[in-house]
Amino acid sequence: MASFNVYKASAGSGKTYTLVKEYIKTGLLNKGKITHKSLLAITFTNKAASEMKNRIVTTLFQFSKGHKKIDSSFQSIYKDLKIELNFSDEELCLKSKKFLSDIIHYYGYFSVSTIDKFIHKIIRGFTYELNLPSNFEVEMDNKKIIQEGVYSLFDDLGRDATVTQNLINYSIYKTHENKNWDIEEDLLKLSDQLFKDHKSFIIQNLSDAKTIFKKQKEIHTIIDRFEKRVDVIKDQLNPLVKDIPDHVFPYQDLPRYLKKLRKKPYLGIQFSKRLYQSYNNKKWYKKSEDITYKQQVDSISKSLEDLLSQLLLLIDSDYSKYLFYRSCYRSFFLVSLLSRIDQKIGVLKKNNNIIHISEFNQIISNFLQKSPAPFIYEKIGNRYNHYFIDEFQDTSKTQWHNLIPLLEEALSTGGTCLIVGDGKQSIYRWRGGEVEQFLALSSSTNKTFLNHFKVDIKSLDTNYRSGDKIVNFNNTFFSFLSQHLSEPYNKLYKNLDQKHHRSETGYVEVEVLDSKGLVLENQTLEKTYKNIMDAKKDNYSFSDIVVLTRSNKDITKVATYLTEKGIPIISSESLLLKKSILVQFLINNLIVLNDESNFLSKAKLLTSLASENKIKLEFSHEIISKYSTSNNIDFSKFLNSIGINWNLKKLKKLSIYELIEELIRVFKINQANNLYIRFFLDFVYDFSIKESNSIIRFLNFWDQKRDTLSIIIPQGIDAVELMSVHKSKGLQFPIVIMPFVNWKEDLGKEKDWFDVAPFLNNKENNSNFFTLLPLNKELEKWPPPFPRNYLNHKNKVLLDNINILYVAMTRAKDRLYVISNSDTRKGNIFQYFLSFFKTLQTPQFGNNIFKDGQKRKLKACNNRITHIKYKDYDSSEWRERLRIRKKRGFNKSLKQRFSIVWGDLIHEIMASINKIEDLEPALKKMNIKYKYGLRTYNRIKMEISSIINDSKIKHLFNSELNTFLETSIITSDGSIYRPDRVVEHSKTVASLIDYKTGLKNKSHIHQLNKYESILLQLGYGKINKYLVYLSLGEIIEL
Repeated sequence: MASFNVYKASAGSGKTYTLVKEYIKTGLLNKGKITHKSLLAITFTNKAASEMKNRIVTTLFQFSKGHKKIDSSFQSIYKDLKIELNFSDEELCLKSKKFLSDIIHYYGYFSVSTIDKFIHKIIRGFTYELNLPSNFEVEMDNKKIIQEGVYSLFDDLGRDATVTQNLINYSIYKTHENKNWDIEEDLLKLSDQLFKDHKSFIIQNLSDAKTIFKKQKEIHTIIDRFEKRVDVIKDQLNPLVKDIPDHVFPYQDLPRYLKKLRKKPYLGIQFSKRLYQSYNNKKWYKKSEDITYKQQVDSISKSLEDLLSQLLLLIDSDYSKYLFYRSCYRSFFLVSLLSRIDQKIGVLKKNNNIIHISEFNQIISNFLQKSPAPFIYEKIGNRYNHYFIDEFQDTSKTQWHNLIPLLEEALSTGGTCLIVGDGKQSIYRWRGGEVEQFLALSSSTNKTFLNHFKVDIKSLDTNYRSGDKIVNFNNTFFSFLSQHLSEPYNKLYKNLDQKHHRSETGYVEVEVLDSKGLVLENQTLEKTYKNIMDAKKDNYSFSDIVVLTRSNKDITKVATYLTEKGIPIISSESLLLKKSILVQFLINNLIVLNDESNFLSKAKLLTSLASENKIKLEFSHEIISKYSTSNNIDFSKFLNSIGINWNLKKLKKLSIYELIEELIRVFKINQANNLYIRFFLDFVYDFSIKESNSIIRFLNFWDQKRDTLSIIIPQGIDAVELMSVHKSKGLQFPIVIMPFVNWKEDLGKEKDWFDVAPFLNNKENNSNFFTLLPLNKELEKWPPPFPRNYLNHKNKVLLDNINILYVAMTRAKDRLYVISNSDTRKGNIFQYFLSFFKTLQTPQFGNNIFKDGQKRKLKACNNRITHIKYKDYDSSEWRERLRIRKKRGFNKSLKQRFSIVWGDLIHEIMASINKIEDLEPALKKMNIKYKYGLRTYNRIKMEISSIINDSKIKHLFNSELNTFLETSIITSDGSIYRPDRVVEHSKTVASLIDYKTGLKNKSHIHQLNKYESILLQLGYGKINKYLVYLSLGEIIEL
């Protein structure tokens, strides 16, 4: 019977446990031949998919051992499944064995992946129908594509009149606005819109450039008209007050206001409260003011008030539109170019045979809506009846709509769908995540899916991760925050009441530092260090501790400070390749080779050599000054003079990878013990294979990638982990430290598309006119509906920030530390903590520090980690190592060489004979390959016949026996062995045959004995062994 289950899973509530349990449960009930073939689990990240696969396989392996042998950590899920399935121990064990065996033997059907991988699989199946190249490559990096697209647009300057005029006009406009005339950065940011979920809709509905220019002229007329009307009033106001000193007017408000009117554009010209009171009350001076000034003001007051009244009316009627039209005018410059940039990027993608990952959902969207689900399943080679969808709150609208037809088909045929999500952990709105979808789906009022499938909503309300005090603090704090959120978001946190499961108390500490600037920064870092050392004293490992921050900038601060204090750390920021001095040194070499006039890179290169004492310190300044400005020939001569064989001609002839290897050898860089160099070499190699061997192209590629390229550290290293909150999602740590919890809400960074047709003189019938406008505070001053749009945006941004706090504060198992300052300014996230503490009627918050719970102390243990040192190896020029290999038997007589070739031929034919009847077909096959004559054919047939019909082994060429010919066996240490022939008589008895072409040797017996020991490990009890000497025609039974 069809079932549609939605789980609301708060942090630490066993979300992965539930998914794994339900996946295994569904598989164990599945009556199909291949247990898992109709099951599809969709996760948000590759890491989550890998973890889920591992959990499924490990759980099934434990169940397969029998209930008495299951590890204690799997007892809970075992008992739950046994009860829910109503299975006996034996039945659960046997079915788990089959399930696990099916996964191993049909691993290709083990469908646990990200939604992007699943959609990619569908696209691969429909390349013909979608008119896509069958061998397209998936591109993950949009920066590179955007940059090339914008540069391609610049190529049209002087060729395309429309593009040229628009770019020039925009540069002029920016100059008039006192902004940098360079427009490249603006175009790069704009082009990001081409990789968002709504891209297809926007491009389809975008007006053409000529229409946009026409509208731009119209609104420029409106803007100009407003400014001229202000000018008229301003030009009358200024002469009125010019002879009256500023101090006469209350608080000098009027003179200050008139100064604002001196410059265009007219921004912020609304009356302040005090100025409006002066105008409204007609009070333009103090009672104590000099009588002369009073008379001056009185003489102009009526004219002044009339003019201000005109200005007020103008502001009330038209100022909001003026601000709106100004923003539209600026936006139209860029929006008019978006379609052209999209075309340029389209050509680049087509020429390079690539599809960006962001396009997957849009490419397949319309197709999925139109195509019947059975046809889709047929094309991808599998039918899914059971869906398990994780992290639903981060799923975009398009992704969800793409899944609906498949879910509908599965449910209509008795399948199931399980969705897990948590709106409180929705922190990927900037990537298209729509928390509103999950709110609607998990709402108590939602009874059906697609109007006819019953929805069963369940809540996982027990926290298995954190200690009691941490759970209670988060319940109270985030319930308090719900009052700051509007509908429907406040429902996420209202009356939050997670139960705790762990017996440990847990510990929470929130500290408010009363300082600012660098003092605050240093104090925050000191507190972070102190908390780490306190944990170490209580026998926690460094690897038990994570430091979470909102930004990479803060990670860098923490990384620098902790490194100076001798604390081992791991962070993606600190592990960037560009941070390595040696990598920088190699890059500077490439820059110098590419451009000898780059004196800065030469100076850096020489300075590095001086720091390594390759250049004498007393002469370093003189040498750096002289050779940093020299040509490359003189530069090369100098390096050679100090023993560095920097051969300019040789270096320029090498491929990019060989060039880096040569530089490593020339400068004697120890790459074996330097992870940065080894990962850099991998990056260079990948570039040389996929892109080019050009130095300049590599340097350009490095510039694009250097901010993201980092070394990958294996698990098990005892070091404090530093990461952003976004990267911590789904993880847990015994101790979480959160410094710098004082970030701003960032309300003005986003932009959105609006249909501004109602505000334009649109003579076209009901046509849309979309443009990209900033979501900043100015929208509050625009005409309706923009103030409402801004309010909605503020609520979404606030939810983003509260969710980021929630994700960070629910990672801790034993201890949670929050460190900030007492900044109460609006927009600072810590203001919510301060408001919360004011409501607490508790002595726990004193001296600017909140403490609750107990610090758990671990038992001292010696968790020694064995480190394997990477072996040194010499990097040498391959051309110097190239040798011509002598063929086997090169030094032997003609007769001996013939014997070897003959034996190899017999061996090859024997490898294709399973039973005696296979002899004739095997000979014919070899005759086609080698074209030997009839005489040779008959001789081979006679020799092989005598072997396979020999009484010692004839019974081993029986078609009823299981025979394995040259089948690979992988041992526990990873070694691979390939016996010539293994014949299985029963599950405990086997025969082993090994063919030899030369003379007898004791090593042959040793080899056969090795094969025997391997087969015994596979479960055979008795092994019969035979050595067959093909050249001698002799068979030895051992």
